[in-house]
Amino acid sequence: MNNLRCQISVFTGTVLAVGMVVGSGLFGLPGLALQISSPQIAAIAWLTCAILCFPLLCIFSVLGTRYASAGGLSRYAEAALGRPGEYAVAAVLCGTLPLVLPAQAMIGASYALVVFGIDRTMLLPLSIAFLVGPICINLSGVRAAALVNTVSLVMITATVLLLGAMHTSDLRSGVELWISPHWADIDLRRLWKAVALVFWAFLGWENVSFGLEEFKDPKTSISRAYFLSFLVVIGLYFILAATVNGASIGTSRVNTTEGLAHLVSPDRRMALFVVTLVVILATANAWIFGASRLYYAAARSGLLPPLFAELDKRGVPRNALLLLTACFFGVLLAVAFFHVHLTVLVLLANQNFLVLYLVCIYCFFKIARGYQRWILTPAALASCCFMLGGFGYTLIYSVALLGVGISCERSRNRSRAWTIPAKASAGENGSPRLEGASRQNARDNS
Repeated sequence: MNNLRCQISVFTGTVLAVGMVVGSGLFGLPGLALQISSPQIAAIAWLTCAILCFPLLCIFSVLGTRYASAGGLSRYAEAALGRPGEYAVAAVLCGTLPLVLPAQAMIGASYALVVFGIDRTMLLPLSIAFLVGPICINLSGVRAAALVNTVSLVMITATVLLLGAMHTSDLRSGVELWISPHWADIDLRRLWKAVALVFWAFLGWENVSFGLEEFKDPKTSISRAYFLSFLVVIGLYFILAATVNGASIGTSRVNTTEGLAHLVSPDRRMALFVVTLVVILATANAWIFGASRLYYAAARSGLLPPLFAELDKRGVPRNALLLLTACFFGVLLAVAFFHVHLTVLVLLANQNFLVLYLVCIYCFFKIARGYQRWILTPAALASCCFMLGGFGYTLIYSVALLGVGISCERSRNRSRAWTIPAKASAGENGSPRLEGASRQNARDNS
């Protein structure tokens, strides 16, 4: 079996999309943003990210509807830039997604340390434990993954609404920061850093692209899933960010990764941890779903060995999942050995996605017509340029990955150039040549 099954409905797609976006960022980033800024700056950062992300989401919806493929963003790049573009984008994605899940696992492990009073030295083992569950769920198939994310969405909504109801004064104070902002208190440099960090909470819609090949009725269901998920995500983020930002005006205890735990009484922190655990597991589950499809597509196109393009009887790319697992654990071990801070992983992944968004914007500009082309393209381009403006030497990592992808494509072309003449000469007397040609045609058609 080499073809993915079409088994994702609008509801399932919306749930998976929300699960890919809402997760560790929901409970960790409000406190992290306050740690590097102020309540007023953090409030503007959340609003800015929501505005900047909307044109990008519109572009993902248009491209996804037109190019529904497991290759996702790399398929868009192929449409705009040819095979070198596809390989370059796939290489960046393969080098970026293994950073995202370990960072999410570390946020979940940080909460566990606070709730259970565990020593900080247990961060690595707990982070590994946070990844094992979602990997096993994905090995069970799409239905199991969707069920976990449905349960997670119900728990997220209930928790956020309950926190807002329990801290109505903080919620009102946080909303006031949007309604009547104190512009004199906003430092643009700190605002950019907060936006660059908070942007992590809005990553995920591009990851939906890797599951689009499995959507039923893609012409209508893909765009609906994108926009419904956007409404749900923005509603949840704004309620929680307003509550935490409002609380920060009175106390700095919430200005940490696990700051949300300080809004809950000690006897209820266990319940919050259970919700956090389920949410992070569901997010990791959704991201692993998308990442495994990316690795599967990369193997199908020739960037990775064909071993990783095989599917099991459930239609799951099992070998690609196992490769991802090895990458995740390798990143966590490197983080522990080199004492890499969580924010480094977050910012590194964010910059890589922004570089990829530029490719998507270019692809959209090439295929779009009419008002969409001239309204969404400048808006999305301005968003990316603003958020990329503060990154420096770390962009070398993105450029290096692009170079690796292009080099792999050229190397594959050279090997084909040598192989095809050899097969042709070997087949001059009959069937060997025909056999070689048929295999080449099969690869091209796939």
